Amino acid sequence: MNFKAFEKEMPDIYILADDADRALSFDLGIALGHLKEIGRLLIKKILMNEQVKLIHTEPLLNLQAILNIEILPEHLVSTLKQLEFIDTRESAMLLESSKVNQLMINIYDLTSWYIKTYINDQFSPPPLLLRPQITTLHSLSNAENETNDRKSITHIEDKIVEGIWVDGNEDEYYIELEANETYKGQISNGMKSGKGVYRWSDGTKYEGQWYKDSEYGFGIKEYANGDCYRGEWKEGLFHGKGTYEWNDGTKFEGNWQDNLEHGYGVKTYSDGSIQKGFWTLGELIYTEDQLREGKVTIFQLHKGGRTSSP
Repeated sequence: MNFKAFEKEMPDIYILADDADRALSFDLGIALGHLKEIGRLLIKKILMNEQVKLIHTEPLLNLQAILNIEILPEHLVSTLKQLEFIDTRESAMLLESSKVNQLMINIYDLTSWYIKTYINDQFSPPPLLLRPQITTLHSLSNAENETNDRKSITHIEDKIVEGIWVDGNEDEYYIELEANETYKGQISNGMKSGKGVYRWSDGTKYEGQWYKDSEYGFGIKEYANGDCYRGEWKEGLFHGKGTYEWNDGTKFEGNWQDNLEHGYGVKTYSDGSIQKGFWTLGELIYTEDQLREGKVTIFQLHKGGRTSSP
């Protein structure tokens, strides 16, 4: 992977990227950790160049500041959000190498964007090459209708493979990936897009809609530890209306943004107690009683402001 192009202008980024590249072959969790650190470092560099106040101990606030100035292309903003809100409840052993590779590519693009924007507008990065992930495709059909199968050449994870579809469903495949993970569903341009079911080696399962290899739309994810989320997704994160049930019986029903409770919701605890109110990025800001008593204005709700009441 050719991050060496950044060594002269941004040696700190180069060292982290080189470490992430090396980790790709043996521990995706470590690679992701390095990528997250790069993302946070670039956020700080951008905010400093834009003369925006930094809060070094609060990565989420720095990320929000980046969103507020609306300077980055949408796919790079999405990358920073995914890295910051990566689901740590899943084991690093369950991470998809294709998704980590894509994040690596996007970090490469973000670093190139930074250099061209703030250091050298004539900078032209060399192409970035990733090692392809080995996958095997199987027919969705069983032995009884194998005679109706038709073969196709398609691109999966940057590799040309021969797959099989049934009854004209040219974008539906059964894929066996490394680490005993499988995907059964639709594929577009070599990526999971449409409806599909992904199973991780520990039993975690997502069934629902996909877009460009990320959970996007409505879907249900059942975690190996017994937790379950049922609801709307955006770019691999809980986003919209949904319900998360923890394995101890605790449940939150309401609105989500970037994997965090955000908006009106109802949280039911394992002891039967219920908490209703308005959440902002995972934090309960106002209870329903405060809302009913008129202690909170609509303006405050939209601004995420607080009152002096407990």
